[in-house]
Amino acid sequence: MTTRQRIFWILFTLFIGAVVFIYSFHQVNLKQFCQQISKTNYGWLLFAFVLVIFYYLTMAWILKVLIAPHKASLWGIMRTPWMEQFGNGITPFSVGGQPMQILGLRQAGISVGEGTSVSLMKFVIYQGMIVVAFLICLLFGYQYVANHMLSMTSLVIFGIAIHVLVLLGLIFIMFFPPITEKIANLVLAPFHWFLSEQQTADIAKKLDQRILEFHEVSNKLAKNPRKLFAASLLTLLQLFIYYAIPYFILLAVGAHNADFIFIVALNVILTLAISIFPVPGGSGGAEIGFSLLFSSFLANHTVTIFAMLIWRILTYYFGIFAGLIAYNLVPSHYDGKNNVEN
Repeated sequence: MTTRQRIFWILFTLFIGAVVFIYSFHQVNLKQFCQQISKTNYGWLLFAFVLVIFYYLTMAWILKVLIAPHKASLWGIMRTPWMEQFGNGITPFSVGGQPMQILGLRQAGISVGEGTSVSLMKFVIYQGMIVVAFLICLLFGYQYVANHMLSMTSLVIFGIAIHVLVLLGLIFIMFFPPITEKIANLVLAPFHWFLSEQQTADIAKKLDQRILEFHEVSNKLAKNPRKLFAASLLTLLQLFIYYAIPYFILLAVGAHNADFIFIVALNVILTLAISIFPVPGGSGGAEIGFSLLFSSFLANHTVTIFAMLIWRILTYYFGIFAGLIAYNLVPSHYDGKNNVEN
């Protein structure tokens, strides 16, 4: 992604967010809003912020588990989840997250082929654990969720179907080389229009080497159930931390009637629903969904908008700008020329 593209997507993301927030504020009582600022329990907000930090630290821990026993730059691994969030946050359907993650791993000292395998394996585990989290949500909070999600039923069903299809597609790509080769050939096809035969052949040769390494690493990971089990448990922990954040934001704004399990269950639903919105960060859908699902716990519309604003800043905008900073703080040992061919 070029600097111009990054700037465009950041500005586009901020523009969408601004439009959504301006629309949300059109029924807000400014006096009540200012009063809410003074009444907010900032201790609970600080705890919610700590959870956000632990969320990213858990993502780095998962990467550390998956790349073991290979050694990598500690800062390189720590910054990679922030870079991934930056890529996710500024691109539709979060398509920029994996390329940013692979770049971060390469700059941490992990080869491109291995980084690609680790990134895809992490994504497969993540997709799988989202489905598991949804099933756990239904197990522990089915009746309450059913009473609050009637207007979002179609979105939730579509969201879970998308996650299952993506999961199956990634498994096929990782463990069936012919499929990967066909995809690679499709990607290479346009290169014939503006590159010589020799240049195209060189690119194809390097790509074949990457694909071979990619499948070797994928098979190694798949044959290490202990590592996959550890990564899966950590991913469930990561998701649980994320799903719990709204509960402490609600406590901060005075929603003491909120039940922890039900709030977590509702956030599982919300996350599934907004994942299918084709705009960066699910903007619009995320804000509307939060207001729809959590307004019954809050005193009035003004308090709901205030809580929603805090939630989006902590879980979305903070990650984007922290990721932008991390992107520019390249590990000091990294030498692009020496690592490109690794």
